[in-house]
Amino acid sequence: MTTPLQGPTGRRLYLHLGVPKSGTSFIQATLRENADQLRKDGFLFPASHHRGLFHAALELTGNQGGWGVPDARIAGTWRDLCAEATTYDGVSIFSNELFSNIKEADVAAALLPLAGLDVHVVLTARDLGRQLPAEWQEGIKHGRAVTFEQFLRRILDPARSHEHARRFWQHQGLPDIAARWAAHLPADHIHLVTCPPPGAPRELLWERFCSVVGLVPTAVRFPETGANTSLGVTAVDVLTRVNRDLRRTRGASPSKIRRTLKQSVVNGALRGDTSARVAIPPAVVPALEEIALGWEQEITRAGYDVVGDLADLRPLPPDGDATDPGTLRVRPAESRDLAVHTVAVLAREVAVLNRKLARAQARRRRAGTSPRRVTRTAVRRRGRRLRRQLRRGYRGLRGRRAN
Repeated sequence: MTTPLQGPTGRRLYLHLGVPKSGTSFIQATLRENADQLRKDGFLFPASHHRGLFHAALELTGNQGGWGVPDARIAGTWRDLCAEATTYDGVSIFSNELFSNIKEADVAAALLPLAGLDVHVVLTARDLGRQLPAEWQEGIKHGRAVTFEQFLRRILDPARSHEHARRFWQHQGLPDIAARWAAHLPADHIHLVTCPPPGAPRELLWERFCSVVGLVPTAVRFPETGANTSLGVTAVDVLTRVNRDLRRTRGASPSKIRRTLKQSVVNGALRGDTSARVAIPPAVVPALEEIALGWEQEITRAGYDVVGDLADLRPLPPDGDATDPGTLRVRPAESRDLAVHTVAVLAREVAVLNRKLARAQARRRRAGTSPRRVTRTAVRRRGRRLRRQLRRGYRGLRGRRAN
């Protein structure tokens, strides 16, 4: 790797905002995998605070309720991370895609604990032709059951009247996100890293990111996992049916169900589905091209540092392996087989959890720490014993006074 870049104070922070679905999981996993070596070379990535970065993003955006995280758990997490960076003599890197959701009114407060640091913002960005299917799938992974056609109508509505549209453009509208931070930072401190087109090696995105933060891209170990891969149409069909059924079921909290779906069902059972991937319909490509061209003009006019090519943000026509959702036909037998596989995966996971629970209970019994049931009879018995002890103590005290 290389010597850290030196800012005016000798300390520099790169705040990687995302956006979501732009290779952020891959970049974060690579940073975590190499955190120890990075530290030796003068780069701080708080890998031990991976959840802390997530909680800090929730604190800054005020969205902890939507993720089922208590207020007490997130309080002060951003301040603690900033304190670590401000006392580190080198380059710090913070990365979480939820940082892209920070509203313009909250940017100044987010920067306040970083006083004295040379702060740079990094935006990774991918063309909307890939972002729209990925964002729709992310919603399915988190419990929604909206169809892709409905999703596209809402997102591409110029009035942005639906809440889905407002949330999407809040963390995907590149010029708007950059402008929120450019109001407080120099334009050359805003770095836009474009994702390479489909088929490019994944190392290319890493090389572009490294050129911004000052890392040598070849001196790292890439993780075996970490990429947030897309689902095939069969997996989406199964997951959508599960979501609809869960909406009719009461009991568990939505946040706990969402974590179970993401961790066990999506990342476990459905990840290996090899069916065709969803792509944008050809009819919406011109509208996305118009948006991308407008972005190019705004970004160029603002004078931000662009790494890659702004042409990478223009959508490409769907390739031969992609499926237009408008003509989507999932074979029932394929969905059934994948659902059976999902049940088997969950059954094995439940068995593992039950074994862990049984071992934990056995350890507690051996240690004599198993909880005892306190009955009313036991309370009365303990009360009588205490009264007898007090009477004996009182009689003994009177005897000593008499002598």
